[in-house]
Amino acid sequence: MGERTDEEELPANAGDQTASDDTVESSETGTDERPRHTADRTAERFLELESELVAGSDATLPDGTVRPARLVDAELVPAADVPGGYPLTPGDGRALAVTLELAGGRTVPAYLDWPEDGDPAGESTLGRLLAGLDVAPEQLAELYGRRVLVEVVDGRYTPYLPEEPPRGTGRDVYGVVAGAVAGLVTPLALALGVGSGLLLFAIFLVLTVVVLPLFTYRDAWYLRTHSDWEGGPVFWATLAMLPGVNLVSTALYLLARRRATFLSAQT
Repeated sequence: MGERTDEEELPANAGDQTASDDTVESSETGTDERPRHTADRTAERFLELESELVAGSDATLPDGTVRPARLVDAELVPAADVPGGYPLTPGDGRALAVTLELAGGRTVPAYLDWPEDGDPAGESTLGRLLAGLDVAPEQLAELYGRRVLVEVVDGRYTPYLPEEPPRGTGRDVYGVVAGAVAGLVTPLALALGVGSGLLLFAIFLVLTVVVLPLFTYRDAWYLRTHSDWEGGPVFWATLAMLPGVNLVSTALYLLARRRATFLSAQT
């Protein structure tokens, strides 16, 4: 008698069963992935619809919302032309009417104080905007095309202006990073017995009590007066003085700094 081959031993519908098993397995996998992909596409469609709706209507975002915009036009208008209810009191002179282009191409008007004597005061809206963008009054033309922030106040779009005058230069962040790194390396060297223990301990104290808190305080003020970040410089500087805690607080501070939206794209 001849030997039965493997092909002869397989049932006639074995191939169909194998294909059916593969279909079921792929179907189960697809079922797991389909809801996630469908939800992602649905969310994207809603975002696209929201952008189109806002761009094609006069709807405003909720009060307190801060968004980037581009300054595309400006002209002097009589103070009486400022709409009633707009959060600005220009007096009896003139006001600077600016046109801001939002994401999606929609343009909205905004108004700033205009100094009749040619010198914008530091507390005026125009003076605060120029200072926040690091633009001198005699270089007013540089505002054209600049990226600025707008805030919704009482249902009106206004240039976003920090409450405090600008402070700092933005370079103090390098001191924050260097102080945090040195504050981490110094204890490790002390634990490993590298170098003089007394000297390393003294360096650690100076870094913890003076260097890191000082640079954190200075940079926090820069961040607060040049972006939409509203944290407290004293709070973060105090955390920077606490050994161990300062490593975590510095990491959180730098993360918040990275997420902040600066008044100018050139900052």
